[in-house]
Amino acid sequence: MAVVCTDLGIFCETDYFGLIPVRDGDSVADVDEGTAKQWINLRNPLHLYTNDRTHPIVFSLRVKFWVPAHLILQGSVRTLFFMQARQELFDGHLRPGSWANAAYLAALLLQADGFKYDPAMVPSVGETPIASGASSTTSSPERRPTQGLRRPSKRKCSEIECKRGSVSSQSSGNATSTSLPLDDNVPTAGQVTGTQTVADGPTNAPKNIYHRYGALRPAFEDSDEDRSEEVVNQPDNFYQLIAQEHEKLSRIRMTPTSAQYWLLEEICSLVGYGEEIFEGVTMAEPAVVCKIGVSPHGLTIVKDDENYSVPFTAVKAAKSVKRSFRLTYMNENHEETHVELKLPNHRTAASLYRAITEKHVFYSCETVRPIVTTQFIRDLKGTIVSMFNEDTELGKRYVFDIQRTCREVYDAARRTLHARGIKIASSADEHPETPAEALDRLEETLRTRQDESGQLEKLLDERIREAITCPICADGEIDTTFLPCGHMTACRACAIQCDRCPLCRANIETTSKIFLPPLLQSRKESAGSNANRRSSEITPSIETRAAKVAVQTPLVQ
Repeated sequence: MAVVCTDLGIFCETDYFGLIPVRDGDSVADVDEGTAKQWINLRNPLHLYTNDRTHPIVFSLRVKFWVPAHLILQGSVRTLFFMQARQELFDGHLRPGSWANAAYLAALLLQADGFKYDPAMVPSVGETPIASGASSTTSSPERRPTQGLRRPSKRKCSEIECKRGSVSSQSSGNATSTSLPLDDNVPTAGQVTGTQTVADGPTNAPKNIYHRYGALRPAFEDSDEDRSEEVVNQPDNFYQLIAQEHEKLSRIRMTPTSAQYWLLEEICSLVGYGEEIFEGVTMAEPAVVCKIGVSPHGLTIVKDDENYSVPFTAVKAAKSVKRSFRLTYMNENHEETHVELKLPNHRTAASLYRAITEKHVFYSCETVRPIVTTQFIRDLKGTIVSMFNEDTELGKRYVFDIQRTCREVYDAARRTLHARGIKIASSADEHPETPAEALDRLEETLRTRQDESGQLEKLLDERIREAITCPICADGEIDTTFLPCGHMTACRACAIQCDRCPLCRANIETTSKIFLPPLLQSRKESAGSNANRRSSEITPSIETRAAKVAVQTPLVQ
């Protein structure tokens, strides 16, 4: 995996990722249904994950430990996080909390994919998606048929394809490189129609871009039957809500990189974030199905219609033996509770035990203790040999391959970037303002500019009014020129009383009336009306005060 990460430009923060085997015919071990993943233990030989050595082993690079976007220091790592989050949103593994949240996430996806807001492409209320083919209900707007390559499985592809951003991947025999359009080269929402996408070739998605990105559905749509139809069913103006959110992001000129950041921050609170679900039956009642979800915050146990949340701090012990798994934890009443499950196979049981232990260590502990790093099991041959030689490596299989906790990964990444001379973003860049804060800042800036423009306009009117007022009487308007000197500095009433020019002291032979330009005349009239309005506002107050004084002062007989 280190070689793959190096090719992707990731030289630190590799602990966030892991490898899972991908089905390729019958050459790879079975992969569990649902979101449970068979993570490859990189400390063990890879041939342990396949029974057929005639075919190559295909692995997929996936995010194993989800962390908030502000803890990710490398842009390439953040791009891989975004691509997987994007795919899981369209696949339904991540579910928004409401229709408003779904519209906001869809707008962030549009902005992150480089689409500019186009008001002409906003669908009308009640408009249904226009499909081009039988498979128009594709969950993801990007579906590219594989040509010359074997699809890993019939399920939704679990491979990360570096389609956008600065990260590119190469596969043997077929190299693909696409980049995310930026700045003025990004397409608008109206440039994607029919069966055309930005860079992924033909697709059978709906024509309107808002219909295609409106495939996100809240978590309660198919899980809560008690909600009213108005809440569960899609609102008629859902696509307009997406367009409104997209317009807000376009107004603040949010870059695709910032949109990726805020999408990753937003999904931290979604249902299914970083969660792996393991399904089995209880040992006491084989007919009762029980699911255990392992997330960054703890465990979720779903049995029948009951749902229990168990934080990592409440877990006392976990153990897997073949297909069976036993969990001991403290419930809300501080009572010790046991859950015993029988899972589909021993690999699933071992994966559940490993997921609980590794996520607890990664998110909750300060460091990885030796009891975790040195834990191993042996096969039959290794067990027999270990009876005579305890230090033998024969048949040894390590249970965990976690090396650092979340805090240690972050600290090590900062040290690595500093040692390489790479500037680490300042706190303002690490925590950029939210879209709502950016929109408020934009509106405040516009209001400030309008106020400044109004003050400048007022000052200009006052200066014009002063410039065309006769300086002799300080009342009339300058409308006369003295000849032959040509100076204009008095009104008509004052000019006929002057023998010499007030400016150059030259003898005045005659005078001539002048007329101001129409634009200057209109500015003068507007300034005069504003002055009259201000004086009218002042006059009543003076009269009111005079009346009050008159009332309060007694008459002297």
